[in-house]
Amino acid sequence: MSDKYLALLELLRSTDDSLTAAFLAENMGVSTRSVRSYVAAAKSAAHPYDIITATSTGYRLNRDAYFTYRSALDAKPESFPSTPREREHHIVHRLASSSLGLSIEDLSSSLHVSAATIESDIKRIRQSAGDSGVAIDRVDNVLTLRGDETELRRLLSTLIHDTTSSGLLSLDTIALRFDIPTLVEFKTDLIERLDYHRYFVNEYGIDSVLLHLAIAVDRVRNGLTLPDIEFEFDEDTTFVAGIVRELAKRHFAIELGVREEWYLARQLATRIITPGSGGPSGSASVDSEDVALTTRAVELVYDEYLIDLRNPDLIGRLALHIGHLVTRAKFDSPSRNPLQKSIKSSYPLVWDIAVFIASTIQKEREITIDEDEISYIALHIGSHLERQAQAKNRVSATIVSPSYYDLHIVMRESIEKILGAEITIESVITRTDVRPSDITTDIVITTIPLPFELDTIVQVQPFLSESDIDAVRRVTSRARRGRRRNIIRERLLEYFRADTFFRNVEFESPESAIRSLGEALKSQGIIDDGYIESAIERERMSSTVFVDGLAVPHAMSMTAQRPTIALAVNEVATVWGDQRVNVVAFIAFAASGREEFQEVFEQFVDVFSDRTRMADVVKNSTTFEGFIDTLVHVIDV
Repeated sequence: MSDKYLALLELLRSTDDSLTAAFLAENMGVSTRSVRSYVAAAKSAAHPYDIITATSTGYRLNRDAYFTYRSALDAKPESFPSTPREREHHIVHRLASSSLGLSIEDLSSSLHVSAATIESDIKRIRQSAGDSGVAIDRVDNVLTLRGDETELRRLLSTLIHDTTSSGLLSLDTIALRFDIPTLVEFKTDLIERLDYHRYFVNEYGIDSVLLHLAIAVDRVRNGLTLPDIEFEFDEDTTFVAGIVRELAKRHFAIELGVREEWYLARQLATRIITPGSGGPSGSASVDSEDVALTTRAVELVYDEYLIDLRNPDLIGRLALHIGHLVTRAKFDSPSRNPLQKSIKSSYPLVWDIAVFIASTIQKEREITIDEDEISYIALHIGSHLERQAQAKNRVSATIVSPSYYDLHIVMRESIEKILGAEITIESVITRTDVRPSDITTDIVITTIPLPFELDTIVQVQPFLSESDIDAVRRVTSRARRGRRRNIIRERLLEYFRADTFFRNVEFESPESAIRSLGEALKSQGIIDDGYIESAIERERMSSTVFVDGLAVPHAMSMTAQRPTIALAVNEVATVWGDQRVNVVAFIAFAASGREEFQEVFEQFVDVFSDRTRMADVVKNSTTFEGFIDTLVHVIDV
């Protein structure tokens, strides 16, 4: 399976809709003829599983068949090194276990591919190997790996991660690849032991550590261990090392040795969160310098974004996480997050705040923080903001329940018990002669027919049934969505200008796009050169392509005169790093109106997360007026 039709499958996986050959060709940078050949190749490789359906509107992924097919591949990983990524891991794993090296001919014969294919695989491996500090030596046609044990393991881990299609590691697959049938049982016992001692484990990070464990077990079995290194045992690492030692003996019948146990324990300890009563010492150990750094970072967030994260509980949890993050960075052992891409695309504002905090940490601690680590910071921020939003997002309600004994009281108590997190009851009307003027809330929950119509009225039985609850939830959701969209729709038109709207503009690079749109804003007196340079710096740190097809470059400061969006809408996608975009929106953040603009920012990105809505905007935005009309329409859908 080629990388190209893996890319095709990823595009089809991203939506439940059918995608046209033209759309796929544009996003992949190939011809429609090539798209058809990739579809045919993918269907052939997956036979007998019918993974792609061709319809009158394009191609659609048959998800059940696709995941059954992937499960079949995962069940026999060594028998199916069919994709370039899988072959790369297979080749590196064999080279890492061979002191004498392997010839191109041996690899070609064992993998049933041509020597030219192996040559192409080696070229790709060299890049990953170089990033891990490993070199590939070649004498005639014999290949060997050169690097220390730590670097070789890092390369093996990287290649395993790169073979996953969803970002989530399959422990069953890892167990089969390294012949460790009890790996899942080891994880179960490990979590039970840690839970018993009041440790909470980051489930997103633990499987990456178990991959390190599988590699360690495989290497130790072959007499290959980590080099001698100096280390100090802190209390958590010492405690966890003992658990690793015991469980490795029980499940793998192997003595890993002190160096291996310490290495794995350190990996685990930096991915463990201990509650106030947990851990061997009885409390979470939060470094005072980490607390001070976190406090400074959230203060800066408030200054720049007007978002208040100055909460003691959040600061404590985030400071503990940052302490672990810094340790991982110092040992060049970042924690991967399979949700990284979805967090970035679904919560652009939260992501941007996380990038801002990460940049503060980077500068003060002189470390490098990648996007996986940024996504964990975003999770802390997002969960805190979500708790705040739940209170603000409650819908106000009026109950209409004619007086008869205490029926109206029972009704109110039932609604508050079941829907109290979503609804605030502001009034209860116990009369039958209800007038429209009596209604001042978002929704009306009534036990009787009302003499007027509103789309936010829901009629229920005096004693709430499950269907009544579902009906109330539906009208609550509709009211909340309508209220939010109306507010954003009114504000949206405040931030776009005809003189900063462009159609079908060619850009050589992200930097040239930022400079071009930045000059348009600068000519209107909205931003200065410093803002443009800051936006370029922000882009270099983490791509602002939050969703496919849309880039939203911006600075991390709010120094614009007023919040404004300069826009370029292109029918033909522009290359943006390793992605392609049709829409570039240069955001000028200003100190004034920050809270309102941030809402618009998220809503704007949300529009483009839907391929159909994005296609409508691109197609109909031949003029500024057409863009505004279409944007208002797709937001209102």
